Amino acid sequence: MHNRVDNQSFGSHQGKCQRPTGDPVLLVLHQKSSSTGLVGDWLNRHGYKTLIRRPPLGEKLPDNLEPYGGLIVFGGPMSANDDSPEIKSEIDWLTVVLEQGLPYFGICLGAQMMIRQLGGTVAPHAKGMVEIGYRRVQPTKSGTKLITDWPERFFQWHGEGFDLPDGTTALAHGTRFPQQAFCHGTQVFGVQFHPEVNADIIRHWSQSAAHMLNKKGAHLTQRLLHDHQKYKEGQRLWLDRFMSYWTSLIQPS
Repeated sequence: MHNRVDNQSFGSHQGKCQRPTGDPVLLVLHQKSSSTGLVGDWLNRHGYKTLIRRPPLGEKLPDNLEPYGGLIVFGGPMSANDDSPEIKSEIDWLTVVLEQGLPYFGICLGAQMMIRQLGGTVAPHAKGMVEIGYRRVQPTKSGTKLITDWPERFFQWHGEGFDLPDGTTALAHGTRFPQQAFCHGTQVFGVQFHPEVNADIIRHWSQSAAHMLNKKGAHLTQRLLHDHQKYKEGQRLWLDRFMSYWTSLIQPS
């Protein structure tokens, strides 16, 4: 296990992009129709090779991560608490990630599964609310050491949140779901929000998971798209800064 992060270890990588290594970044998706969105666009634009695996579709995750530069696990409609063999197996597999020290970035489900692996809990809101739409997120002191400028709001689409187990550090908080971003050691990061979304992804989720928009706390499609136009640039700038930092952790091949 990694130790609690040293705030002085963050450094100043904002706006800088590490020269790509020859090792691909492994991207884990959870549906056939899932998209890597702005995260995949950023990696491609900056010259990083990527390899996609979809475990729920029978694509095996590698036991040896040495050929990869980093790992990004995206969201999905399933829960980190699901009793399915696929979810259990993927959470168990994260021990390989921790043991081999690969830079990790978990988004929504990807963050929640890592929390489960680290001994934390994932649970629905006490009053049955969901968080769907652009919501305020407040960085902690550790969060502002990582990224100086955080946007006012991030796009959210989830009905469960997580606590922070020992050995993790909070990077951002919210009101409805208090834990919004964390790190574990210097290599593992997770966020509850969705910095990868674009308008096409929002439209797709609004159609494929339309039932979620009827839940308490959800914004309807028209507002989602309206707010996206208003807040997307701040979220995009944050993603650019974060990915510049995260890719700086990738070791040369």
